[in-house]
Amino acid sequence: MTTQNKTAKGITLVILLLPLFITSLAAQELTANEILVKEDENSPHSEITISEMTIFHKSGSKRVRTIKAWIKGEDSTFVRFLSPANIKGTSFLSVNDDDWIYLPALKKVRRIATKNKGGSFMGSDFSYDDVGGYSWEEDFNSELSGSEKYNEHDCYILELTPKNPKDISYSKIKRWINKEHFYSLKTEYYDIHGDLLKVLYSSAFEKSEGFWIAKKMEMQNVQKGSKTVIEIKETELNPDIQDKMFTTWQLEKK
Repeated sequence: MTTQNKTAKGITLVILLLPLFITSLAAQELTANEILVKEDENSPHSEITISEMTIFHKSGSKRVRTIKAWIKGEDSTFVRFLSPANIKGTSFLSVNDDDWIYLPALKKVRRIATKNKGGSFMGSDFSYDDVGGYSWEEDFNSELSGSEKYNEHDCYILELTPKNPKDISYSKIKRWINKEHFYSLKTEYYDIHGDLLKVLYSSAFEKSEGFWIAKKMEMQNVQKGSKTVIEIKETELNPDIQDKMFTTWQLEKK
């Protein structure tokens, strides 16, 4: 066989095998849902944290608050304000998409209507829904829209749209998720008109008990020009939090 015939045969073989190679690569690519499952698998089941929340207004003024949070799974969150004195004891509860807030000055527990969950959480740039959290797999349709490097991290880009738009105040959410450790680095929130509303930046990651935890979260409201920074000062991972912690009678406890 001549050298020319060998070359031609080699090219033909490559052409024949190329579809199989491409199919093999495609099979290795994770789906959006698989990425979300891996993110959940690489997250602690429960947390107790003490954080400092700083609200920066467009005018340049700021307010500092200390909060303690108990989190269990994707659908149970309890938050209590420890300082300053004028809001100490204010508490927020979110369980299975039902939200309540307790204001000591009124001595009354108030349920938050679905239409108000997109409102500001205690004057911050986080909404009640942001604090209560979402079930990314159950509440949203997810799509892997691409990959890119963000802050020197290779990331998947997920685009999520609410399955029931009436229950969620955003038309779309985009998330940048680290490919190696499956934690979220950046999240964009779009308003009901499809315009960018807020951007959440997660940083200062530390590995603790096998989990990568963001010690700093900064929510920037690009439409208002304000931002809220939450810095975690103390963290307890996977504590045994009793279900009674996530009941309305806990809201009024001191």
